[in-house]
Order: sequence, then C-alpha cells, then structure tokens
Amino acid sequence: EREEERGKALSINIMTLALKVQVHKAIQRSVGGVGVGGGAGQGQGGRLVVRGSGTRRAHCVKASAALKYCVGKESLQDGSTLFKFSDEPPKEEPVVKEEPAPAAAAAAAAPAAVEEAKPKEMSKPKGFGGNKAASAIQPAVIIGAGRVGQALATMGGGKDVVLKRGDPFPADAPAGPIIVCTRNDVLDQVIFSIPPGRWADLVFLQNGVLQPWLEKQGLQNSTQMLAYFAVAKLGEDPTDGKTDLNPEGLTSITGKWAESVAARLHSAGLSCHVLSKEEYDVRMYEKLIWICSFMVVGASHGGCTVGEVCSSHRGQLADIIDELAGVVSSNYGVTFPPRLVDRLYAYGQSVAHFPTAVKEFQWRNGFFYDLSEKAQASGQEDPAPRHTKLLTALNVLA
Repeated sequence: EREEERGKALSINIMTLALKVQVHKAIQRSVGGVGVGGGAGQGQGGRLVVRGSGTRRAHCVKASAALKYCVGKESLQDGSTLFKFSDEPPKEEPVVKEEPAPAAAAAAAAPAAVEEAKPKEMSKPKGFGGNKAASAIQPAVIIGAGRVGQALATMGGGKDVVLKRGDPFPADAPAGPIIVCTRNDVLDQVIFSIPPGRWADLVFLQNGVLQPWLEKQGLQNSTQMLAYFAVAKLGEDPTDGKTDLNPEGLTSITGKWAESVAARLHSAGLSCHVLSKEEYDVRMYEKLIWICSFMVVGASHGGCTVGEVCSSHRGQLADIIDELAGVVSSNYGVTFPPRLVDRLYAYGQSVAHFPTAVKEFQWRNGFFYDLSEKAQASGQEDPAPRHTKLLTALNVLA
C-alpha cells in the first residue's frame, strides 16, 4: 500500500510539472496578444481548461504563474478537462497500517517459539565401558557355551551363532569374528573343525602362553584377548577386573578383530584396551605370571583361595612373582612397568573368591619349567628354583 501511495504522489508531481510548463507558455502568449487556436478556453482563478483532440492544445484566460500544485481535475460536458491549482500541496491521507489479527500473530510467532524450545542433542561420550546398541555389534560365531561364551552371546543381542564343542561349523556362519571360548586342551579339535579359509577370523581368549602353539599352526597373527572379567555363574553378568591401581580396567586385545570384540565388551559396560602386538605381549606375560604364581602358592597351601594367598602368603607370593618376571625378561627382553608385584596383588584381591590349583600345565606353569630344564641342560643354574621346588612338592612334574 505504501508503494502504491508513493506511485500516486509521483504521478501527481509529474502531471503538475507538465501543466506548469503549459500554463507558463499560455500566459506568455496571452500577454503578447497571441491566441492559441482551437477555440476560446475559459478559466477562472487558478484553473486551466484543456480542449481538443489529436495534438494536445491548452489555453489559459487567467492563471497565475505562482500557482504550483494541481489539486484536482474535472471532466466537462464538452469533453475538455478542468484542472484546479493551488499554492498549497494536496493533503495526503495517512496510510493506516493494518495490524494482523491476534490469531495470525500468534501463528506467526509459534514456529520461532517451538524452535527455541527444541532441546539440543548431546554428544555421546566415548571411551572404555561406553554403551552401544547391540544392533551395532558385529555378529560372531562363538564356540563354547559355558559361562564366558554365553555372556559374550548375550552382548550380541541374539545375532550370534553359538556352537558347543563338537558341533559342525555352519556353512552360512556370519562373516565376523570366531571367538573360541574353550579350554586350551581342545584347541586342536576346535580349529580343525573350522574351514581353513576362516582361520584368519579366529579370536583366542584362553589363559596361558598360546604363542608357541599358534606359531605351530600358522596362526601367530590371530586375534588374542586377555580377559580380566569374571562370570561367577552361567547366565550372570560379568564382573570387570578393575583394581585400585588400574581403575581403567585390565582386559586387553590385539589383532584383526580387536575393535569389534572391544565394542562388544563396551556394550556391556566392560573395559577393553586395544593394543599393538608389542604392548599386548607385555600384558600377556604379566597375566601369565599372575596365574602361575597365585596358583602354585595357593595349591602349596592346600588349595586356599586367591584372597588367602594375598592375606597370608604375600611374602612367598612376591618371591615367586619376582623370580618368574626375571625369567621372562632374561629370555624375551621384556621390561615390565614398575610395581609389578603390587599390580598383580591388587588384581588378586579383586577376585579373592577364586580357588587355586595348578591346571593346564603345558600352557601355564609348564612354560617356566621348560625354561628351567633348558637352562640346567646347558649347564646353567635353574633361573626359577623356588617355582621348581613348589612344583616338585605338588608332584605335577611326572
């Protein structure tokens, strides 16, 4: 509307200017006694009459050159137009701005209000123990339906294939990790039941030293995990092995499927560190020392619990830990981080209810005993005499 009013005012000004030019010319001619053809035009006061067709003609009988504004026009009966002039500009009618209706105003303001009230999405934290939807977990084949196998399958949200030992490997098995949750002494049987084309997908989480056996089978680059979580009973949730010295958790993994299996553990609120092979080996030897030292000391005291080893036999335990760590360092060049004894003792306290027994000798204490035998066979002293003495007393060397 404002633009329309401006247009009208502009038209009036243009028309006024044109007529002022014509009036001025008519006055000059009238003063000079020159008439403008086409008939007499009569005007009174501030008026100008325009008559004729074709070429426009104007005649002014009486018009003042001081008149500035055309304030109106009128069509006469003879077809001519009467223009009215004044010294005062025409009054412009005020433009009334229409206010929108209350409902419309409310509707227009509503989207902004909704947008302002819309909550912002918060970024999800990342890190050890972060929750992820089960649908994002890579489906797997899980071999072994015991406590650990069932716990891992629960984390998969029902999309895994769970096999018991001896079950045939399915032809339509998912193309993800194959997690082996069996005892060490059946590993040969397990891997030879799997097509060799899938061996690169194997994930081992057994205790003890697997590397010599893996190299023998050509599986030295397989994914390996150190599981520091415990499942007390079948169907129960696992408990993370966090300690005062390692509140970030100790479970570690390396290899092809490390990220995938770590994500599975994170979905259950468990920690899992993805490591390089070199970093993993240090932690693997630490756990080997833990299980060998606690089991042999506890078994030597009637099979007491891990907690009792911590509370009643810590001195003997520390001697065995130092001895076995020295064997690993001298033979494999491994340097352990400071406070090894304290770190292993702290983990022992976190699983104080565990029983003790010397088991899976080939994979655990047998690893150190073999190094003792080799040293003695070459004329050197036994690098772990305390450990050998306890094994001999337990009659597990036959």
